[in-house]
Amino acid sequence: MKRKNTFVFSLWMLAVILTTSCIHDIEYDADEFDGKILSRITGYGGISQDTNDWMYFNLRTGEVFNENFSGEDIKEGEQIERTDWDFAFCGYHMRTNSGTSGHGRGGALDAGSGEYENWTSSSQLPADAAWVTDTDKDVYVTYSQKDWYSYLNKNGLDENEHPWFDPNSGPQRTLTSANKLLDNAIAVSGPPMTYTPSYHTYIIRCADGETYFKLQIVSWYNTHTEIDDTGGQLSYYIDKLN
Repeated sequence: MKRKNTFVFSLWMLAVILTTSCIHDIEYDADEFDGKILSRITGYGGISQDTNDWMYFNLRTGEVFNENFSGEDIKEGEQIERTDWDFAFCGYHMRTNSGTSGHGRGGALDAGSGEYENWTSSSQLPADAAWVTDTDKDVYVTYSQKDWYSYLNKNGLDENEHPWFDPNSGPQRTLTSANKLLDNAIAVSGPPMTYTPSYHTYIIRCADGETYFKLQIVSWYNTHTEIDDTGGQLSYYIDKLN
């Protein structure tokens, strides 16, 4: 009986070794991420510690504003009069040069789940597309701790009675001007906070009203680094429609 058990055990060990060997020999052909990654974290967690910390992009020329820190090129409020930007990030929130965010003819359109590769030309856009423009009544951004405590001091409120972070509701937030449709690109829940991309393709209409880009958010994290608790350096695809 002992010899039989030993024989069975030996066969089991051989199967494990062969299986493990096969696993190590597998070559995975997953494509390396070749999209865009934000050059820094924006929003309340960024180096500037500003609530409205927006990084702006002129998609038509490739120019980037506030690439190194908040307000470096465009201070909050100054973007409204400018038409040399098309799109902006603040954390997982986004702006288009439209509505309350800018005087451009921008906007956003939901092109559905996936489908990114299928969108190649602006001629595919429906003539009656319902473009969503920016508002200042729908999107909340997280207060930076610096701005929250400045707000409390300005209004004579006690820090202990009005903490920046509440275990039940998370950090304090405030309304901003942004595109409510693009807020659907990442579903946020918690605490603890989780960020789940929708993988929808969105069409961004530029400030000139006649140039279009497609956008897909891939991750809340920098896909070239190990995922940890320091998200906010988004990974995404963005390409021009012919």
